[in-house]
Amino acid sequence: MPRTTIEFPDHIDFSTDYTVLISDVNSANHLGADRIFAIMIEAQMRFFAHLGYAQRKEIEGAGYIMADTEFIFRAESVYADQLQIDVAACDFAAKSFELRYRITNKTKGVIAAIVKAGMVFIDYETGKTQPVPAAFRNKFNA
Repeated sequence: MPRTTIEFPDHIDFSTDYTVLISDVNSANHLGADRIFAIMIEAQMRFFAHLGYAQRKEIEGAGYIMADTEFIFRAESVYADQLQIDVAACDFAAKSFELRYRITNKTKGVIAAIVKAGMVFIDYETGKTQPVPAAFRNKFNA
């Protein structure tokens, strides 16, 4: 079976810390796969707030949705482990871009997971895709 590969880019646009909560731990006593999504969304919201987008459903007046997501576990994390989530915006296209996440377990000194999320801009009223807002894209061209 071919393995999924996700490359994390050479740059980091944002970094945040997270402590593994007891509610993140599954019956096997480690960070559950389902909780990776919740941690990723938390990091995404912190990233967008850092960029000045406190409104959770819009960027520069444009709605956005997550079109697809993939993740790879590299190491186990357990209750109370300290994680660092690095976020990079990359692969901009006309109406989309990717957010990539590198989750490092600082307690163990290893990369715990790599995540890729395809983001698409959309008009919530019409349901149609729309271009990446220029002001948003320009934040990453410098």
